[in-house]
Amino acid sequence: MGIVAILNTWALPWRPAVRREQGRAEGSLKAVRMLGARGLEDARRQGARALEKAWRCTCCRGLLAHVFERVGSTLFLDDDPEVLAQAFEDSERDRFSARVLAACIVLVGRERVAVAV
Repeated sequence: MGIVAILNTWALPWRPAVRREQGRAEGSLKAVRMLGARGLEDARRQGARALEKAWRCTCCRGLLAHVFERVGSTLFLDDDPEVLAQAFEDSERDRFSARVLAACIVLVGRERVAVAV
């Protein structure tokens, strides 16, 4: 199973519907902005398309193959794709790497919550 299929399987079935008041805050997420989307729902559609294209690129395919090894298994919606891209060697990334990581973030990322003490 390819990484795109895995990400799509994890992301879409259990996502709650986006509420209107969340939409405004979602537009401020760097991953959403990087994909040129208006909100998280739109970003997920854009992200799925971006990952399909990325799978055809040799450099992006290598990045996708190692994404969870380099950045961990948990992505958060407020993660900065450009910062995450720095976890990869120069030979593993290109000018599209941050956009590919933004797609991963919007598809499988979750909200960061503080642990109650």
